[in-house]
Amino acid sequence: MPDAGEYRPLDDLSQRLVREYWDFYPNAGSRIGRHEYDGRLPDLSATSLRHRVARLNRGLAEVTTFPTETLTPEERLSHRLLELFLRREHFSVTEMKNLENNPTRQVGYLDASGYLNRDYAPLPDRVRSVSQALKQVPEFVEVMAASLGDHIGIPVLESSIESYSGMAQFYRLDLGRAAGDVGFQDVQEEFDLARENAAASLDRFVSALQERRDKAQPEFAIGRELYSSMLRTGEALNVPLDRLISLGEADLNENLRRLKDAAAAIDSGRGVREIVEEIGSHHPAASSLITETRDMLEEIRQSVIDLDLVSVPSEDRCLVVETPTYMRYAFAAMDSAGALEERATESFYYVTPVEPEWTHQQQEEWLSNFNYSTLRVVSIHEIYPGHFVHHLHNRYGRPLPLVNRVANSYAFVEGWAHYTEAMMLEGGYGSKQPELLVTQLLEALVRNCRYMCSVGMHTGAMTLDEATRYFMENAFMAELPARREALRGTFDPGYLNYTLGKLMIMKLREDYQREQGANFTFKGFHDRLLSYGAPALPLLREAMLEDPSGPPV
Repeated sequence: MPDAGEYRPLDDLSQRLVREYWDFYPNAGSRIGRHEYDGRLPDLSATSLRHRVARLNRGLAEVTTFPTETLTPEERLSHRLLELFLRREHFSVTEMKNLENNPTRQVGYLDASGYLNRDYAPLPDRVRSVSQALKQVPEFVEVMAASLGDHIGIPVLESSIESYSGMAQFYRLDLGRAAGDVGFQDVQEEFDLARENAAASLDRFVSALQERRDKAQPEFAIGRELYSSMLRTGEALNVPLDRLISLGEADLNENLRRLKDAAAAIDSGRGVREIVEEIGSHHPAASSLITETRDMLEEIRQSVIDLDLVSVPSEDRCLVVETPTYMRYAFAAMDSAGALEERATESFYYVTPVEPEWTHQQQEEWLSNFNYSTLRVVSIHEIYPGHFVHHLHNRYGRPLPLVNRVANSYAFVEGWAHYTEAMMLEGGYGSKQPELLVTQLLEALVRNCRYMCSVGMHTGAMTLDEATRYFMENAFMAELPARREALRGTFDPGYLNYTLGKLMIMKLREDYQREQGANFTFKGFHDRLLSYGAPALPLLREAMLEDPSGPPV
């Protein structure tokens, strides 16, 4: 890397183009920790988007003509990340056209919870920012309604209706609870009025979506060409779909074979479903879920260190807390501080408790999902050494160029966390807990099914009903969760990236180990992998390998 005081034209270009991105998508700037962007929603009107595309074209021209002869290998990676960052957005706006075809993808712009989760400023100031953002929701929704195309498929519309109905309820109920006592009557009144007006605008949008659903067709696939372009612009991956399908099938079949063997090793007289039911019966009590999870994290953290699998570059701990009421659609989730956050740098591990009004049977069914084995695998994925350790490397590792912090790859972020689930067991963790391998393989099979159903549904080879059955048959899921997993794939074709990213990391590790020979260690590979941020993995091969010419997956 160049000396700290050395002038870097590439950094100047990157910072200018990233600032332009934040100016257009202020939510992204706010979430990463730049709070001068608080209280703003993007302008997605047709005129604004045309200006943004023109700016992207100019930015791409600057990047592609930038002289690269004197750049270091790491600077070349940043340069290519910058180009990919712009191309990804250009593709999303001009070809994928989510604003026209996929309203579910815009609901994230309306999530105001980040202002209240972190104490980066006095509560009244943060509530004022929420109110400022909420006041813009009616106009934002009008733009979305005017932008909708005529060919949105029924499954995508149904997912959108659920998402925007949920956001309206979040505004009316949970957002107020999350804010609590603001302490200033004028701030409280402005907040309450803004919440109700925003929710009412979402109600109207949901009604419009429902009218469309009654007349819509079931087709939702984006097609082979767009699917391949999504991978090329999103992940710098240019691999024929038929090869990707073959790789996905091979990994699925291998995990099914290993699951059968692992279940037989526990009890050859019982099937997989019986073994899974038995594993689910061993779980924390409702009253001790948070404390036992906290203790488990310490045990996993120490195992990562003792097994020398990857550096844990800080004594920071994430706070294990009950999931806020407005996020209780998930069993557990990681909420890391923004990469550029300077004040509220704490991270939260949300664990969703049972609800007191539930029956005993409902509580038992919920807690069975927090059985000790599943809780360990989920905690590996979310915390040690998954997302939280990745976050610690980004915050406390070597200084990263801004574009490396911003241009995150879906496949890297989720691929790394998913990869660690199997890597921990491969590295020696849980060797005396055979049920842990069963649980890890079940989690892998869910991601295998996402991979196969994403490709299948969006290239026309699989219907939604067929995808639902695929999850039921290959991931041992009940019909309702299987249907929800399949539905997610209709509006999030990129959810193949959990398995795809894992496979690309495994291929990179194989090639890196071959080059390093006797010098290879898990820890050395993982620390270097995490030292670049979260770049597209095919590009990272060029920075980590002496000969990066082999296939990325």
